[in-house]
Amino acid sequence: MTATVAHPEHVRPRRSWLPTTLTQYLLWLGGLVVVVGPIVPVVWASLWSTPLYEAGGSLTLANYGDLFTDAEWWDAVRNSVTFAVLTTTGAVVLGTGMAVLFTRTDLPARRLFGGAVLLPVAVPGLPLILGWAAIYAPSGYVTRWLEENTPVPIFWDLYSVPGMAMLAVGIAAPVVYLLVRGSLTTQDAALEQAARTAGATPLRALVSVTVPLLRPALLNSGLIVFALALEVLGLPLILGSSRDIDFISTFLYDRWLNTSPPEQGLVSAGAVVLLAVVTVLLVLRDRMTGDAARFQTVGGKATGAASIELGPLRWPLFGLVGVYLTAILVLPLVGLLLTAFTTTLTPFVDPWTVLSTDHFRTIVEDEVFSRSIRNSLLVSVIGAALATAAIAALSVVAHRSSFRHRGSLQYVLLYPRAMPGLVSGMAFFWAFVVLDPSGRARASLWAVGLAFAVRSLALGYSAFYPALAALGEDLDRAARTAGADWWTSMRTIVLRLLRPAMAVSFVLLFVAMLNDYDPAVFLVTPGTEVMGLTMLKLWVAGTAGPVAALGVIQVVITFTVLGVGRALFGVSPRV
Repeated sequence: MTATVAHPEHVRPRRSWLPTTLTQYLLWLGGLVVVVGPIVPVVWASLWSTPLYEAGGSLTLANYGDLFTDAEWWDAVRNSVTFAVLTTTGAVVLGTGMAVLFTRTDLPARRLFGGAVLLPVAVPGLPLILGWAAIYAPSGYVTRWLEENTPVPIFWDLYSVPGMAMLAVGIAAPVVYLLVRGSLTTQDAALEQAARTAGATPLRALVSVTVPLLRPALLNSGLIVFALALEVLGLPLILGSSRDIDFISTFLYDRWLNTSPPEQGLVSAGAVVLLAVVTVLLVLRDRMTGDAARFQTVGGKATGAASIELGPLRWPLFGLVGVYLTAILVLPLVGLLLTAFTTTLTPFVDPWTVLSTDHFRTIVEDEVFSRSIRNSLLVSVIGAALATAAIAALSVVAHRSSFRHRGSLQYVLLYPRAMPGLVSGMAFFWAFVVLDPSGRARASLWAVGLAFAVRSLALGYSAFYPALAALGEDLDRAARTAGADWWTSMRTIVLRLLRPAMAVSFVLLFVAMLNDYDPAVFLVTPGTEVMGLTMLKLWVAGTAGPVAALGVIQVVITFTVLGVGRALFGVSPRV
């Protein structure tokens, strides 16, 4: 008696119930709807004579007329541009200098410094600003101590545009450092060595040969920093409000939330203008970096870079870098901790005599604080999981299909990161007003989570793109040859191989959504508070201690998740 054996060719792969083209079109349309769709109501609101939730109204340009004839708007524009120029200049100079020092010289502990300089990218922005204020404000601990005990002149004033730019440089310089370091490590050092052979000193060869080749990285990082500086909200709201210094972001914030009745049409017009400027900067960045082939130096075989000996400057530069990192990171974090764990932080009172956990007790007992933590964790966990699944599906359409519009998906995934947070929040506010006039959807935590998730799409995509580029197409082609349709081969092979990238994406999205707050300005209602916006509002209202305690909790959660992610999946801070 012989057994019947089923031959492999008789076994057909299970096919998905949706046709491939329809699946790809649905994913593409879904991406366009959630990213580009909410922008339409903002433009509509800027061109409508009444708020969209009111009956009647007509097309008008009056909102733009009111905006462009408002003297306070132009004051805010001037302050924002000045701040952005100062921040960009300082960040490019500082970030480039550190990249050269840490990659091309024999500076002691340069690897340790290279990791430490990236920490401001990982530290939540608001707690770091609160720490700076506790240490370097006119009444801050270090400022007052220096005034009372040393002849050192105080040359900074955090409550001014240059002072805020000084703080922002410390946060933005790591962005420049990352991009310039990447350019330096991929350059062929043969040209630099040729200059040295011709008689140039190591420093002359570096300045005359290597630095000019960094132009694409400098332009790229400079435009990124400039665009980010134009849309910053927390910094001017915390430090500028006491002196009535308005930026574009705070001008829009105040005209929406602190003006009666709210000037929503004018604010929408301002948001459209800001979005247009940032979009132009993004296009300009792509055009400038698109000609980067002129600066390529690596051919088939690259020459390793020679380390430049600093000589007698070696240890003074080591000390200078150590002082810089202490000033921009260590002392602000210490200031945040002292504010959180003392009843009063002042240089005239020994902090060890006023240690207290009362602020943390307030966090536990106050429903707004505790609810903010719960809501932020819910939004981060659920939002990061759902966004990771969506990004995975969109990424395989963009990079693993023959879909005719696949190229546009890459821009759809990257664009939300360029969209200012305030504009993103306003876009979803008006979208929910149009789609659900009852307001129930807009008043839910799901609305906040959706805005946060869309704004963070580019971070998740940054985990999938290199993983897909490194993954050969042989396996999914084999599945297609065996009879599987596109979606089945993606689901059963490619997405399974992308599980490490999914884990990295989840960690990055979790941290980003935990620390985000700009979009929540227009969406949060009583009961849907999140940590960042709660800290921002209560600090402006003068509640320092509990806000610092909440900031400490946010920092601890962030570093814990990043630490676990780095240990398991190699997660690191990204631009």
